[in-house]
Amino acid sequence: MYCQRCGKRNKPEAERCRYCKAPLLVVRQERSGEGGDLQSLLGIEEYVIDKISTVEKQAHRSSEDVDLLVQALDFLERNVMVTRAGIHVLVRMLRERGLLAASEFHVRWRQRTLDHLGGITRKERFLEAKAQILSAFGGKNRRKFEERVLAAEDHLFNLEAAPGAAALEEAAALDPSNAPLHAFLGEMYLGLKDLQRARRHLDLALAGREPTVGALKAWGLLALMEGRNAEARKVLGGLQKKSREDASTLSLLALAEALCGDWKACRRRAEQSLSLEESAAALFLLALVHLREGRIAAAEGRLDQLLASSPESVPALRLRARILLARGWWTKGREALERLKMMDPSADAESEVAVFRGLPAAGRRDRALSTLDAGEVLDMWDPVTEEADVFLRQVDL
Repeated sequence: MYCQRCGKRNKPEAERCRYCKAPLLVVRQERSGEGGDLQSLLGIEEYVIDKISTVEKQAHRSSEDVDLLVQALDFLERNVMVTRAGIHVLVRMLRERGLLAASEFHVRWRQRTLDHLGGITRKERFLEAKAQILSAFGGKNRRKFEERVLAAEDHLFNLEAAPGAAALEEAAALDPSNAPLHAFLGEMYLGLKDLQRARRHLDLALAGREPTVGALKAWGLLALMEGRNAEARKVLGGLQKKSREDASTLSLLALAEALCGDWKACRRRAEQSLSLEESAAALFLLALVHLREGRIAAAEGRLDQLLASSPESVPALRLRARILLARGWWTKGREALERLKMMDPSADAESEVAVFRGLPAAGRRDRALSTLDAGEVLDMWDPVTEEADVFLRQVDL
């Protein structure tokens, strides 16, 4: 006798399949014909009822799981609300007593948020790279290598960057030719702004036959950070041909084109990036392109779009203020500079206005165009910065 569900063979006298436990339906023609048909239908009915009962139980269990998830989210929402209320009270008390400077508070809070989100990003990136790192092992002592990798994982989960990097350095010493490990360390040191160590590990990562996309992008980013713009343009251009749908690579390439003086190519790359995904860096570069072309309204439109998503962007606020001053709108320009000062305490409104007043029209435009700073654009490009802007925009203190 064969099971109607799984098709496996069972003993003739069996009532249920010994493999999948489904009822075995025996259809045989009795003398009257009617009894056999009735028995067959009853067997099928029992089987269907059993399946329906199983589905109902699973649906009920899923409903209970969803209810528990909703309760957990509700608790989390209330917990965050209470914490935020406490922060509001604390900030208000400190301001009333003159113990808290608004600009300093925002700058420090933003930096703390960036540090924390950077740690989370490193942890997530390590989880993506871990399997490749372990599978690429070519050293002698695998057990000790895995111990160091697991120790690094523990540190990164606790957002402890320095001990995590130290453990991975020990792992790299046990397997000097592990390209995925060197690529991750290079990316990690780039995020920590340790360019010397980043360069050393990325050199080793790129020495392999087939460098990863992540290693190539990190090398292009490093070249931009060190001012090697032509090299960055070459590396990122080659990478873009391999991954045409990568908006972040296109934004980096747009910056490299601008720094090399090819503003037409910059515009093309920035527009390609924005067609895939909105990017603060691409919007800022397009604003500069429009300004160079004398299209002031288009430049201001791009800045409005940027500031709508990143209202605390220092480069965007500075460029907006300088465009207003270049047009001779002194009052509005001064107001924009005062807003900038909340994010950048070093901004001097009166000094900037005085500089623009002393320049001819062409000089004012050139002064506005001098806003391009590679380091600032790279900060805008950083996904961690964009994520921090999303969170900080939701809290108004």
